[in-house]
Amino acid sequence: MDFMISHFCDEQNHQPLYKTRRQSISDSKNGPTLLSSSLPTNDECSDSDTENRLPPETELGNIEYKAKLVNPTTSRIQHLITQMKWRLREGQGEAIYEIGVEDGGIMSGLTDEELNDSLRTLRTMAQALGASMVILTEKDVTVKGSNSRRTVVEVLVRKVPESQQFIEVRLAVVGGCDVGKSTLCGVLTQGCLDDGNGKARIGIFRFPHEVRTGKTSSVCNDVIGFDNRGKLVNYAQNSLEEMVEKSSKLVTLIDLAGDAKYQKTTIHGLTGYTPHFACLVVAADRGITWATREHLGLIAALNIPMFVLITKMDLVDRQGLKKIIKDVSNLVAKAGMTAREKRVKTKRDAVKAAQELCVGSIVPVLAVSSVSGEGFRCLRTLLNCLSTAGTAESRIQLVGLPAFFTIEELYNVPHVGQVVGGMLSEGQLHEGADVLVGPMKDGTFEKITVGSIRRSRQAVGCVNPGEAASISLNLPDGVSLRRGMVLAEIDHQPPVCYEFTANLLLLCHSTKYICEGFQATVFIGSVCTTAIITHIDDADCIRPGKWAVVKMCFAYQPEVIREGSPIILRQGKTKGMGEVLKVFPCTQ
Repeated sequence: MDFMISHFCDEQNHQPLYKTRRQSISDSKNGPTLLSSSLPTNDECSDSDTENRLPPETELGNIEYKAKLVNPTTSRIQHLITQMKWRLREGQGEAIYEIGVEDGGIMSGLTDEELNDSLRTLRTMAQALGASMVILTEKDVTVKGSNSRRTVVEVLVRKVPESQQFIEVRLAVVGGCDVGKSTLCGVLTQGCLDDGNGKARIGIFRFPHEVRTGKTSSVCNDVIGFDNRGKLVNYAQNSLEEMVEKSSKLVTLIDLAGDAKYQKTTIHGLTGYTPHFACLVVAADRGITWATREHLGLIAALNIPMFVLITKMDLVDRQGLKKIIKDVSNLVAKAGMTAREKRVKTKRDAVKAAQELCVGSIVPVLAVSSVSGEGFRCLRTLLNCLSTAGTAESRIQLVGLPAFFTIEELYNVPHVGQVVGGMLSEGQLHEGADVLVGPMKDGTFEKITVGSIRRSRQAVGCVNPGEAASISLNLPDGVSLRRGMVLAEIDHQPPVCYEFTANLLLLCHSTKYICEGFQATVFIGSVCTTAIITHIDDADCIRPGKWAVVKMCFAYQPEVIREGSPIILRQGKTKGMGEVLKVFPCTQ
């Protein structure tokens, strides 16, 4: 499996063939800095200007630097409130204020009196907008020899956008068998530690055979919440309805299978559910396995920001844990990313790790024990600070586009009828609206009506871009649905296709090459079906480790796919990855 990871890097200059989403955000001229570099830890502090400096402030993004906020005038307060409103909008309901930092990034700090006055002003601004604020970190930047203590404070301001009930983050939890993924999710959601025999994971499983074997075989979704003060809200003392009511931020944990025979389900969970972040779980007593390499390759191919979580840390000594972290760092480097030099141990480290996930290719490493509870404080802080912020203009553009909802799950609910679960990527979907559903086997779409809409079991009037929801549909007789279909606006039927071209990298194959006519299962977003390679540009075959532009055809029926979508190809020992270049709409 090392072969799979090695081909994410160019063999000559060791550069990643694919830019990760984090790198793309950082390189974009129009993209904001989502979160600033975190304040250095105490052992990193020095009197040098280099270490007491943050990156310069940018006009876009959800980061605001303030040297001080002492006794502002009424007009100044109004300006500051408008500015905070902009930062919250840029951060999709979350903003980071660096108090005691100049616009150029120099951490000048504030005296205790100035800091108290500045925090009081910041609280006034937040209350005017109905937002909450909580101090994340503090840093002493007192100059040597000075008798006046100076401090820099990092504050999280949060306000749920008016169009949403809560801020949502989707986290995919992946890893091999028996590494503790479901147990980890159970400890977070249930609020009780594990007994070492799988007690915490029982509530996560969906099917009886999963409870008997202790192995996840499906895509298991559950949620935890964080209130305005950053406190964890879970099922320990709340129902799901109460969690949604109390929480300003919900983190959906997508627990995916680790067994090789359920690999297709795992890939579908990563491609169809479009998680914002991925958590790669490694057991301290097992170390890196084939599944670790396999899942890291999938995460890198899909450009999902990730962090590594080492479980069962209570089963190894300090040297053993250091060895695991070193092995993880070496493996992550092969995928074109860099693991954080030191594992996350403190709350300040966790805040910094959350920021690094958004602005760079740094992969944070945490270690926890589901039995002793060690390390969970840092993990909760990390999850609370994870941000899905993007530019406000991009979100406005998505809302203005025609609705496009992909169907990931199908349910038949008594007294309700057909219910579908999925993701809205563009536009808005309103309750009672007439929409198109398809494609059917002949490539046509059927007109249906949207019934009730629910998010985390709470009724809502509409769904916005990037939100997951469950929707009841009023279907005419004879219409049957399947995973991979889409809902679209009446006047904007999406094009369907049998054929498309893709830039494909063959990672490994059982023989020396692949020729035209080869069939394999392809994963493109929520579509999982068989496709045939009908043509290979400028070559008569595809060899492992080589890129090739290929034309492919769906074997059974047309599908709705989009140009630029990542594609994963699998068939037995054959593995490939790439990107859809062009789609050929059906003429008949």
